[in-house]
Amino acid sequence: MKVLIFGATGLSRKLVTEMTLAAGHDVTVYVRNPSKVSAAGPGLTVIEGKLTDTDAIAAAVAGRDAVVSLLGPSGKSTGMPYSSGMREIIRTMERAGVRRLIATATPSAADPKGRFNLSFRLAIGMIKRFAGTAYDDLAAMGQVIRQSDLDWTIVRLPWLTSRPNNRPAVAGYVGDPGIKLFFLSRERLAEFVVGQLTDQRWVRQAPVISNG
Repeated sequence: MKVLIFGATGLSRKLVTEMTLAAGHDVTVYVRNPSKVSAAGPGLTVIEGKLTDTDAIAAAVAGRDAVVSLLGPSGKSTGMPYSSGMREIIRTMERAGVRRLIATATPSAADPKGRFNLSFRLAIGMIKRFAGTAYDDLAAMGQVIRQSDLDWTIVRLPWLTSRPNNRPAVAGYVGDPGIKLFFLSRERLAEFVVGQLTDQRWVRQAPVISNG
């Protein structure tokens, strides 16, 4: 499978790229700064570009079988660059006939199947207060994806850790038995995201994944 990854820098994103390559896929990564791509392999192609570069995005999407988005604001940011970028990515995918989209988000991204308790709602309120427009951008990105006609899966992530965990990730919704909202190993994240390239169970759904 020919896979395009947006946002392939950083520890968790490196693992996703490496596992996608190890699974035998042909991987193209689209990044603003190629020097930050630490993954390597004969099946890897790196394309430099910004989320505002429509021609570069079109060239990257062309001929792909699936797109993985690991995009998201870090810290306190301004504006809505990621939701705007996702809107362009989706437009380009629709024009190119590329249907499979896997994107990451946070558990606080609204989903009608979730059952938020009071403590979790208070935690979301704190996140909104301190994250500035970064929270709004991430929430808007989720809505842009949901409103598309693509075969999307939004993978919602709790706090990530490098601590080893040999159990498979547990997937479900906020309030489900076994779903913990605070910890997920980066390896299990990468494993789950790569699995969605061939697993149709969560198409047009937004599960939360955790260590269980």
